Order: sequence, then structure tokens, then C-alpha cells
Amino acid sequence: MTHSLSLHSGWHFKARKPQHPLSDDFASDSDWAAASVPGTVHQDLLATGRIPDPNVGLNELDVQWVGETDWLYQLEFDAPAVANDQRADLCFDGLDTFAKVWMNGELILESENMFVPRRVSVAGKLREGSNELRVLFSSALLRGQGIEAKLGKRQLWNGDSSRLYVRKAQYHYGWDWGPVLMTAGLWRGVRLEVYAARLDELVCPVSLSEDLKHAEFPVSVDVKGKIAGNVVLELLGPDGAVVASQTLPAAETVAHTFSVDNPALWWPAGYGEQPLYTVRASLEYGTSSELRVGVRTIRLIQEPVADEPGSSFFFEINGTPIFCGGANWIPDDNFLPRITPQRYRTRLTQARDANMVMIRVWGGGIYENDVFYDVCDELGLLVWQDFMFACGMYPAHAEFQASIREEAAVAVRRLCHHASLALWCGNNEDYQIAHSVGAYGPGGDESKFDALSTYEELLPEVCARLNPATPYWPGSAFGGPNSTDQEIGDRHTWDVWHGAMAPYQDYPRYEGRFVAEFGMQSLPSLALLESVVPPEERFPASRTLEHHNKAGDGPRRLNVYIGDTVPIPADLPGYVYASQLMQTEALDCAYRGWRRRWGRAGKRAVSGALVWQLNDCWPVTSWAIIDSSGQPKPAYYAIKRALKPVSVGVTVTGKGAEVWAVNGTAEVQTVTLELRTLALDGQELGTETREVTLAANEVTELGHFAAEHDAASTIVAVTLRYGGDVIAREVRWPEPFKYLTFPDPGLKVDVTGPDSLSLSVTRPAKGIWLESAPETVWDDNMLDLLPGEMRLIQTRQLNPAKLTARWLGAQETVRVGELERV
Repeated sequence: MTHSLSLHSGWHFKARKPQHPLSDDFASDSDWAAASVPGTVHQDLLATGRIPDPNVGLNELDVQWVGETDWLYQLEFDAPAVANDQRADLCFDGLDTFAKVWMNGELILESENMFVPRRVSVAGKLREGSNELRVLFSSALLRGQGIEAKLGKRQLWNGDSSRLYVRKAQYHYGWDWGPVLMTAGLWRGVRLEVYAARLDELVCPVSLSEDLKHAEFPVSVDVKGKIAGNVVLELLGPDGAVVASQTLPAAETVAHTFSVDNPALWWPAGYGEQPLYTVRASLEYGTSSELRVGVRTIRLIQEPVADEPGSSFFFEINGTPIFCGGANWIPDDNFLPRITPQRYRTRLTQARDANMVMIRVWGGGIYENDVFYDVCDELGLLVWQDFMFACGMYPAHAEFQASIREEAAVAVRRLCHHASLALWCGNNEDYQIAHSVGAYGPGGDESKFDALSTYEELLPEVCARLNPATPYWPGSAFGGPNSTDQEIGDRHTWDVWHGAMAPYQDYPRYEGRFVAEFGMQSLPSLALLESVVPPEERFPASRTLEHHNKAGDGPRRLNVYIGDTVPIPADLPGYVYASQLMQTEALDCAYRGWRRRWGRAGKRAVSGALVWQLNDCWPVTSWAIIDSSGQPKPAYYAIKRALKPVSVGVTVTGKGAEVWAVNGTAEVQTVTLELRTLALDGQELGTETREVTLAANEVTELGHFAAEHDAASTIVAVTLRYGGDVIAREVRWPEPFKYLTFPDPGLKVDVTGPDSLSLSVTRPAKGIWLESAPETVWDDNMLDLLPGEMRLIQTRQLNPAKLTARWLGAQETVRVGELERV
């Protein structure tokens, strides 16, 4: 029977004094403080008051010494007796990053890769009773810089260039949305396992017949240690009932295939349910292991696009093409152990509730915790999984590639069973930086692109061997000769914001077959800013506010886009609102424009749009649509509307309006289309109603509506109704908004219940933003509202006493109780 002893309590830590012998540092009784495990040095220094909170003010600048210091950890623990026929292993699930481990004075482990867990046999070294563990974490920054001094400086975007030699979460070195916080510590669990035999590497690569009627569950598991007794393999249905079981004699590898007719199929969110089967292996004497698996097929389809050059890039689940609206994911905190399972669930549920179906785990962070992928399985969120390389010309010397091979194998083995896993991707933007320095593309010297062998040989070999059912893609962006091709592969659209700083209205022009990154900055919530910015600095362009925008020229670019849209406010509340309104308009334009190009079968010209980025790791002005306090920004709600199963879009031209609708469901929809035109003061200029039929899983062009009024002063609103209920709507206003004069809309807000309120106006209102308590959850927000409409908003944890509203043209945020006096 396995005895597992968690080694999470009783640890102490202190800074290493390089002038002292290491043995003296460990032996000294001074300077030790309690350490959290799992944890990081920064968390413990914060807990003991030895550093200020780096999220607040300019404190980040005052804690850089932490990452330039070596750190010691020490633990005394009692161990059980180990019998002659038993083994004992120390298991370190995560060491950050350059670590040496001693037990009872003997060096037992050296590790240099944050992403690789370590298991060390200690049966001959473990003492019954008291034992001592000591760990030295060398400064990853200084060690990396030492390696760089020997092997040469390499080119990159973001962070210290020495990061390219270090297998550590790259965002710890700082990014254009994150601070420089070089952590160290036992960042994942530590335990002692004593056993005669244990199970290892349970796998079940589920296969599904082409007609979706028959599934096979080939289960295999390894037995480590004493090979004796029996192993019971079980398959449990989504309801928890045993579907089938098989008892087999123990062996180094035990295998059996279960067959199921008419299996329950796993689907992405919005396309069906997410049933999960459980595969369980049990060894006599009580040791067991289990996986949850889904039954589904997945294909990445690259085929000709009708009447256009290039090829498609879309995912097909169970034979159904899927438009992958979604977002990029960065680590949700700078101190990774602070991300609780509930926080993962909350953030991913926010994505699912915004009608997203795909999350891309970006290559500058980490291979996320198991709970992340478990929740994606449960919610139906497809996962695009990068390997951990981002924005750099990485080396490929033998020792480095050996570490990468081990890292990749660990990641693929751990994650390959997840139904949500849709793609393995070699890197983030490394092909682009190689092209920018002449090492890739037409005329490029690929001999200078050392990591090409990593992305096109090493990683695909690991994936093909361990997870052949999941597609592999060499990088993101990748496909064309310069990795910005609009007709092949995936694309990162940074022509808006970066590059030429194109107007956000031009987003539809900068399409790709799959847009894996695009975005627009905005400030986080005012409440979050007020929690980290001192009162005397709470104004636009203050030193502290600009410090919390890590894009090198971010404040300037942000002001350009705000100023192109609305007058730039001088006060912080107005500036927050203006930036968020602009981000909302930009992302709405992108999602609707690209989703229009989903087209029909054979013409999937654009098949995905993943906004950069879903979340933040600290209080910052960034491209995120949910800030680090968990508050959705206004753009979140625009995306939610644009990605509804049925949505509508309108483009206003000098000759009228072009209208289209997307039906993302599997059923043909017959709906009523209403088009209204109004003046800014609310005068009704025209209406038109039609019954239209929307083809299943396609875009239907609904035609051109002629205009009889000045497009520079006319509001165009399009609504789709089914059975009298509004299922989709879009309102287009004359742009830019800064040229318009908005009369008071006469907004009326009625609290109609503990979790609902209704809104109406007497004149058109643009960008109504409602706020209540921080914990309030809204089903919709940042609303455009027209006379004659009544909008019912559902909420959770509404606090009517704190309910406020703001809209474009309002000079300040107004308490709802004061609206009648405005």
C-alpha cells in the first residue's frame, strides 16, 4: 500500500549570503522565516512584511533585489519506516528554477527546468524518524546572464535577453503587460511516497468511429515496484455507473480496450453537452489512478477556400466545423501558487459565459495546473496549447534541447487525455522574430534560426509519439513565408495598435484564416486603480498610472486611439470610461467583421478570432478584457454579444447599410429582421421589416438597405427576433463619436427585483455602463439603447444603493437614484 506524506508545512527560508560558505548559511540559526509551500519567495517576504506589495504604486521597482538573490529553504520532517520490500521517493512537482536539493546532508537532486517535476529515490537515504531537507535556489536572472555571457546574446522581444537560456516562465522577466518579478521557490507540491508498488502513466487515447457510433477506450497503465497481485481496470459512464471492468494480473504494463456503442459525445460549448467518462486503474492493496476523458474527434482542416487563394484553417469537432471565437490566456497572477482552483473556474466560466469556445494557453507562461484543463473539459472550452517559447531566438545546443525534450514529454503525457485539448503549438511569434532578423522567409538564412529544429523536428516527434490524435502546429503566427500571411495558417493581427496603428474600424481588412491574436488596450476598473494608485497620482499621465502600462509606448498609442474616437478626458474616471468605450468598439468591430467571413461550407475564409488577452496578472492598463480583480471590462459584453449563437452585423456606407447574420447553430433559423434609422435626437427616420431564413452554421448576407438620410448623423439599428423575442441586435452610430453632440438620453433605470433591472430612454443613448458592488455579476452591460425599447438586465448580487450609470456624453458617473435630477 502506498503511503504519501505531504511535505507542505514546517519549511523555513532565508537569503543566501554569498560571502559565507553554504554550510554555514544552512547551519546558522539566524534570519530564518516561515515559508509557504507551495509558494514563492515573494509571497513569504510579503507575509513577513519584508517587501512592499509590488502591485501597488511604484513598489515593483523596490523589490528587484529579490530576483537577484539566492534563496535557501530548509525542512525537518519525520518519515515512517521503510520495509525491505518497499521503495521511497521524494516528489517535487515544481522547482523554480535552478535548484539543488540535499537530504540529510547528501546532494540528491539538481534541477534547471521549472516545468519538469522531479521524483528521486531516497529509500537508502531516508531515516526512520527525523530527516532534513535543504534546497538552494540560485538567482535565475544571474545564472541566465552567466550562461548568456558564455554562449552569446540572442535577439528577442520583451524581457531580459538571458531568459532565452532559462526554462522558466518567460513572463517573470517582464512583458508589455506585466512587471519584472523573478520568483523562486517550491511552486508546486512536495511529498514523500513510500510503497511496495504504485501505478504510473495511466493513458487512454479514446478513438471514435467515423459515423460517431462506436468508441474504443484503450486503457494502459504501468506498475512500478513489486509486480504482484491484480490490476482492475474500469470504465465509468458520465453518470458515474460502471460501464465495464476487467481484472488482469499485474505486469510492467497492463492494457485492455473497452468498447462502447452509441457513446455520449463531447462537444464544445454551445454545440452540445460535455459528458465525461472516467477511466480507473486499481492495484491490489488500495492504490488507484483515474482520468476523465471525453469522446470526440478533432481535425484541423486546411483545404482550398472557394474563389480565393490560400487555404482554410478551421477545427472540426465530431465532423462539425467550429468557428473558434475565444481569447488568449496568460498566467492569472505573478505568484502562481496564489491561483486557486476556484479562481481558475471563475475566470474560465467567464470566458464560457461570453460565448467563447477556445482558449489559447500562451507560450510565455506555464503549462497550466491540472484544474485548468479539467474545467475546460467540463465547460466545453477548446484549448490551443503552446509550448513554452515566446518572442525570441532560442538556442538549440544539446543540453538545452535535452531539457526541452524532457519538458515536452512531461507536458504531453500529462495533458493528452483531455477532451478540450485541440492543438499543440510550437511557440509564440518566434517565426516572426526570425523573419524580422533575416533568419526566416524569402531570402532568409535559416542556419541562424537555431530553434527551427526544435519546432519542426523535436516537438512534432514528441507529439506524434505520445499524442498522435491531436494536431501539431509549428508556431503562432505561422503559415506564410513571413508569418503574417492572410491566406495561410494562423495570423497575429497587430496592424491595429502596433505597426502602422491602423484605425480599429479597419480590423476586417486585416483578417487571417485564423486570427490567433489581436487586441486593443484599455484601463482596468476605476476601483482597481484606486486600490493601487496613491490619491495624488490619480490622474491621466501620472507617473504611477503610466508605470502600470508596460507597453513601451502604450500611453501614447492609447491616447491616439482614444483621441481618434472621443475627446480625451482630463479626469481619471472619464479617462477610464473613454478607454474602455474605445476598446469595446474596436473589439466589437473585429469579432463581427471576421465572423462575417466564416461563410459557408467550402468558404471558411476566417475561422477563429482569439482576443489578446482574456485576463491580467496584476493591476495594469493592458489588452485584457477582464482585469486582475476579476472585473469584466465593457469590451467583454460586446464580445459576448458578437459571439452569440445567432448574431447580426451591419456596415454603414454612403449608400446605405449592408446587413448580414451568423447562425452558429445546427438548425436552419427563420427570423424577423427589423431595421431602424434614427437621428441623434431620437427622431424616427425610417423602418423596414423582413422575414429571413438563416442557413445552419453559415453566414447569410441579408442584403443592402438603401439610405435616404445623411450617414454622418444617422443611427442604424438592426434587430433579429424569433417568436417575438430579440435574439440579436447591432446598432451603428456615425463615427468618430467625438464629432457628435449627444443630448441627454433621459435614461430611466428601474430595479424590478433582487436580481434584475430595466432600462429605457427617451433619446438614443450610447455606451450605458452600469456599476454596483464589485461582486455584482451582469448578464449584459455597456449598452446602446434607443427610444421605444425596454432592456431587461439580469444580475447576481446587485446592490441597488450603489448602482451608478454613465453613458457617452455624460460629464460624470451618476447614481441611479439621482437620474431624474440630471
